[in-house]
Amino acid sequence: MTIISKLQSALPKVGAAAKTLGGKPLGIASKVLGAATVVGVIYDAHINGREKAISTDEINTADRYFNQYNKYMTMDKPSATLSKLKKWWFNTEKNFGYYHIVDQTKGYTSQFIKTIGENLPLIGLSALALKCKNIGKVAGVLLAANGIKTILYDVMGIGTTKKQRHY
Repeated sequence: MTIISKLQSALPKVGAAAKTLGGKPLGIASKVLGAATVVGVIYDAHINGREKAISTDEINTADRYFNQYNKYMTMDKPSATLSKLKKWWFNTEKNFGYYHIVDQTKGYTSQFIKTIGENLPLIGLSALALKCKNIGKVAGVLLAANGIKTILYDVMGIGTTKKQRHY
């Protein structure tokens, strides 16, 4: 039996297997991958936003406190009344919580939107996988390929350039 005859006899079996797997199982797998991708992107956006909110608040609070302290410590003319008013104003500004809310909201929102924007292609494929039937299967295959690439390249480091460690 030659190689061509073996291929000809195996081809119908491969086609039947592909048709079986390409039907309902691929449709379900595509929907699962689509949902998992959306959940993963939203989770990443939330965690990234939370971290950015904290760092933005800390940086802006430090800058604001430094500027407020400099204003508090300088006077053009000696005056006990001005000194007490400056101390009162410094303590009022220092304990004003509105700044924290604004800084954290800005940091969270900016990073959340940035993460979502960077992952728009995956969100689009997920939407196709969840909403469409035939195109959804193709989107599911693409999501699976992206998942495999992520595991191999980003997690395991296969195909990345070797970098020296800095201790």
